[in-house]
Amino acid sequence: MLVLVSALTGAAGINLTEVLLRSTPIPLIVIVVVANTTGGLFLLVAAALQGSRSWHRWPAADWLRLVAAAATTYALGFLLLYTAIDLAGSSTTALLGRLEALFVVGLAVVFLGERWTARHWLASCLGVTGALLVAFDPQSLQLRLQAGELLALLGALVVAAGIIILKSLVDRQDGQLVTGYGLILGGVMLAPLVLVDADTVSATRAAIGSVGGYLAVRGLLLGVSWATYNVAMRHIGAARAAVLFLSVVVFVMLIQLVIFVLAPGLGLRLPAHLLAALLGGVLIGASIVLLHRQEQAPQGVDPGTAFRTDPRKE
Repeated sequence: MLVLVSALTGAAGINLTEVLLRSTPIPLIVIVVVANTTGGLFLLVAAALQGSRSWHRWPAADWLRLVAAAATTYALGFLLLYTAIDLAGSSTTALLGRLEALFVVGLAVVFLGERWTARHWLASCLGVTGALLVAFDPQSLQLRLQAGELLALLGALVVAAGIIILKSLVDRQDGQLVTGYGLILGGVMLAPLVLVDADTVSATRAAIGSVGGYLAVRGLLLGVSWATYNVAMRHIGAARAAVLFLSVVVFVMLIQLVIFVLAPGLGLRLPAHLLAALLGGVLIGASIVLLHRQEQAPQGVDPGTAFRTDPRKE
């Protein structure tokens, strides 16, 4: 459920970002930096109000992991994907970016030792196929491994590597604090890209006054989405969380449909092929069901007790 909350809030944030890009002159890099910073501050303030001060006991190795995770997931990964959009287009980058789930699964199996059976791999492939169908665009079928496409693949791999680092960190530390500090560090790392461009600075000053509240909401959604995702990884593993998070594309589509009906003037783009998108949603749903289907209990064992722990060990 935490991953689904993460996907829902993430989808709401994606749609809000598209609305801001279409209705204001504010650059995407500014939205990302402000959202990262405000989202991180929101999580840290909430943690402080709850009395959480476990960061005082963090060893130096965990701080290094945090910096590495922030640099890959919240900074470098974004730069690679943003550059890929400029070179290869948003539709191609979106399609190749869906492979991030498979990268996370593979890295989790190799480096974290997570158990992933043939049934889980089938669920992963169904989920990725469904996500590709939701974002289906005929122009994206002409894939050529040029600079933009390679950067899109590299960006997905870098983000996946950062998620694996985050998983090793949230296993030991409070997920809310890890996410809060990570988002702020990512915002700080990307801030120079805003400050060195005079046009970006002027556009930011002009837009902040009118859309500052929306940017704050975008940061809140980002913080909640990443915090719930990271906390969920601690309980269900990085591989399972990555596959379940593919439901974000379904939530994005549903929110787009609602906004399109209620406020068509905002100009949100619906999926190019609704039938393919609906089929993709069905495949993602099937992957979630398959991923959570319990293993068949051994013969002669009561299914109600097959997965209970030994009472002597409780």
